[in-house]
Amino acid sequence: MELLEKKLTILLILFSFTLDSQAQLSDSKLENLLVRAKETNSEAVIIYRGDQLITEKYFGKGTPDAKIESMSCTKSIVGIAVACMLSDGLIPSLDVPVANYYPEWKQGQKQLITIRHLVNMTSGIQNHPNASVEIYPSNNFVQLALTAELSHKPGEVFAYNNKSLNLMAGVVQKITGKRMDDYIGERLFKPLKITDYSWTLDSVGNPHVMSGCQIRPRDFIKIGLLLLNKGKYEQRQVITEKAIDEVVKPCAQFEGYGMLWWLDYEKTTSIVDDEIIIALEKEKVASEFVQKMIKMKGVYQSNEAFTAKLKQVFGDDHVTYVNQNLKPGLRLRKRQFSGKVTYRADGYLGNYIIVDPKSSVVGVRMISHQSFRDAKDNFADFAKLVSTIAE
Repeated sequence: MELLEKKLTILLILFSFTLDSQAQLSDSKLENLLVRAKETNSEAVIIYRGDQLITEKYFGKGTPDAKIESMSCTKSIVGIAVACMLSDGLIPSLDVPVANYYPEWKQGQKQLITIRHLVNMTSGIQNHPNASVEIYPSNNFVQLALTAELSHKPGEVFAYNNKSLNLMAGVVQKITGKRMDDYIGERLFKPLKITDYSWTLDSVGNPHVMSGCQIRPRDFIKIGLLLLNKGKYEQRQVITEKAIDEVVKPCAQFEGYGMLWWLDYEKTTSIVDDEIIIALEKEKVASEFVQKMIKMKGVYQSNEAFTAKLKQVFGDDHVTYVNQNLKPGLRLRKRQFSGKVTYRADGYLGNYIIVDPKSSVVGVRMISHQSFRDAKDNFADFAKLVSTIAE
């Protein structure tokens, strides 16, 4: 009798766990997300729970067969492609020096730059935050990165860097013997059954890395599902779990970034203190900007609170103002992270892949230049809404 009771208890626990893991998403929260999607001129929103499609909606000019430019989410696709190279043993680790493929870097501090530095945004390569200033006027994005000076010692600071990342197109081709977009098409997209896509090239034929992949939303979300399932897609292990772990491993210099994927934490505390102000003054940042940052001093218990203060101090167009004044490598704030982690691919105009491992929810939102009207169309709360619909 005692043995039977134990077996029944175990069965009840398992049954309870199954119900919890397959719990229905909140209908009201899902409806709210879709209302927000329409209000922000989204072209597509797709939500999965595990391998189950929850909703696939198209708005405005969006259609199931229309490809949309994924903007900087292209970076996150390339991050998964780097995991493919790790998985296949084409590189022993991310710590391989880039100079192994470009011997001209076997001198000075550039010999210290590794693949990890490129994909963690810690290379120290000089970069202008506005790609239209240096990158787009160049006919060879790879060569532009190769000949750039260093602003910081490699591995010293995290600084979002389009210029340095474009070098990965050359690195991937050196390693695989295939142009990067062809390699991604064969090694990553083919097992995911993604066949309808295109890729922007520079004038000499290098595929863009910082952006440039045009893809259908229903294919785009497969990248998120692959990440959620630790490299598995439709029961096939496309990438080893060990390689996928590298994708979401926090960067040593900034816990909010992995291998070309943003890492969002349940709780983010932002701090603006004297150390931040002194660093700005030392680098001779515009005095008007510094004075505004002095008004920002304090502790903020959420990203929303910090952003609200930014708008109050810097105005509604605070993103542009900050980009114009904050030099690469400098910080607006210190951040402390805690709680559950979600993974985010984030592109210009508000193109997103959101992966929430805890709830097994994956969401995609896509929008093109043709549908984008103003800053509200960035749909900045999409990630938060995706993560809360299963609560």
